[in-house]
Amino acid sequence: MKKKPPGEPSFADLVGPVRRIESDTIPAAKPRSPARPRRASLSSRSPDVPLLADDIPFGRATEHDTRADYQRGGVQASVMRRLKRGQYPIEAELDLHGLTVGEAGHALARFLGRVRTRRIICVRIIHGKGLSSPGRAPVLKPQVARWLRAHEAVLAFAPTQPKDGGEGALYVLVRSHASTNRGR
Repeated sequence: MKKKPPGEPSFADLVGPVRRIESDTIPAAKPRSPARPRRASLSSRSPDVPLLADDIPFGRATEHDTRADYQRGGVQASVMRRLKRGQYPIEAELDLHGLTVGEAGHALARFLGRVRTRRIICVRIIHGKGLSSPGRAPVLKPQVARWLRAHEAVLAFAPTQPKDGGEGALYVLVRSHASTNRGR
C-alpha cells in the first residue's frame, strides 16, 4: 500500500462525515390511475393532419391485426431478422402512453412525417402493453399496428427486444422521402 505524500488530505478528509443507511430499499411510487380509452370524434380532428389508414374504425383487433410483426413486399428476410434482433440503431422514438386513440393517431402521423423528412431509418414506437387498460387488454397496440401497416412510409416493424420495451414497443423501419422519389 502506497503512503500518501505529506500535506495531502486523506480520503476520509475529502469525503467528510458519513452516516449509516438504515434501509437500502426505495419506497414504491404511487400506482398510476388506469387508462380510459377514448376515441376522438371525427369532427374534433385537426384538418391539417391526415388520417393514417382511411379512418380505420376503433374496435377489437381482427386476427390479422394481432400479428406482432410486418414486412412490406420487397423487404429482404435478412433485414427483417436484423430488425427483430434490434440491430438497427434507434434514431428517434415516440411514446404514446397516456394518449387517447385519436391523439395517438395524430401524434404518430406527425412523427412519421418528421422522421421521413430527416431521413431517419429506424425508430421505436412505444404503445404500451395495455396492462392498465380496462380488462387489461391493449388498446393502442393493435391500432398502432393497423396504422403502421397502412402507412406508405413503413417498410417493416417488429416487437422490440426486452431491453427496448419488449411487447410494449415496436422497432419500425421507415422509408425516407428521398427513397420514395427515386425513379419518378
